[in-house]
Formats: sequence, structure tokens, C-alpha cells
Amino acid sequence: MAQKLNKLAAVNIVLSNIGQAPVTVVDNDNPMVVMAANTIEEVSNSLQSEGWTFNTERAYPFTPQPDQRIAIPDNVLQLDSAYYSTLETVIRSGYLYDKRSHSFKFDQKLYLDVTWLIEFDDLPSAFKQYVAMRSANLFAGRSVGSQEAVRFGEREEAQARAAMMEYETSQGDYNMLGTNDNQNYITFRPSQALTRY
Repeated sequence: MAQKLNKLAAVNIVLSNIGQAPVTVVDNDNPMVVMAANTIEEVSNSLQSEGWTFNTERAYPFTPQPDQRIAIPDNVLQLDSAYYSTLETVIRSGYLYDKRSHSFKFDQKLYLDVTWLIEFDDLPSAFKQYVAMRSANLFAGRSVGSQEAVRFGEREEAQARAAMMEYETSQGDYNMLGTNDNQNYITFRPSQALTRY
């Protein structure tokens, strides 16, 4: 039975791409292991910030504290108020801020679209595989400057990206008119393509 890809296995994939021996634990004593683990975190965070079906929730409730501020958890990568909302929310100093009213104060519960940062071990398998392959190529280019290793891994990375996109489209049930549930789906509007707020 195949073992699930975990953080240690991903670190070993990254290390093996430059010919390093596998390790049995992710520790802070080996600088190459630390660099490999940091590269995995960097790629994972960057990938997840794009927003995918597994880490995006629509109309997630945020309740103000007694001082009327809304604290935002550290694992929120991005959030957005509902389309056509009177709010223009951003995260500042760990709290929700409305740029239109110039205030941190909210008098009611808000429902926002949220993109969460998920720990590596909790990612879907296809995403873990892509993060590992992408990290291996970045690491090879950065740590030893090996263009050979990068070229060798590009095909594997492309295959992993294709598998990841297959997973995403299957889970999202996307089609050219929207999604099957039609919840909060906004189609592309050419007239708004150049609009900046």
C-alpha cells in the first residue's frame, strides 16, 4: 500500500532532486533540510493564495468583538466582501478594516469570502504532489544552481500541475456558465476588465 505524501516525504523529494540523501526527520540542525522545508512552505503559501475549491469558503461569518473590531485569524490569506457590497474590506494589523468608512468598527456580523492557508499535511494529494515537484525545481535552481536538475524536473512538475488542475476542475464542477450550485459565481464581464477601484 502506498504511503501518503507528508511533509517529510516532500522534503526528501526536494533533497533527492539535487542528489542529497533522504532524512528521517525534519530538524533545524541541517541547513539543507531547513531550506527544503522553507521552500515547500513558500510554494504552498503562494499556490494557496490563488484560491482553490479546498481552501476557499463563500459567505464565511465574522462576528465583531465587544469593541466592535473583527479579529482576523493568522491563517487567512485573503478575504473579500460580497459583490456589490457597500464595504471595501482589507486586513490591517490583524483586524478587518473598511476603506470606505475608514474604520475598524463594525456593528453587525459580516459574511466574507475567505481563502484559508491549509497546513501541508492537510492539502489534497494532488496539491501536495505539485508543491513537492515545484519546490524541488526551485530548490535545485537556488541551492546549487543546477539547470540540469531543473530541466529534468520540469516534466514531472508539468504532470503534477495537470493532475492538480484535474482535481480542481473535478471538485469545483466548473463549466462555461458558472458552477453547478450557482452560489456567488460572477461571470467575466469585459466592461469591467479595466476598472480599478
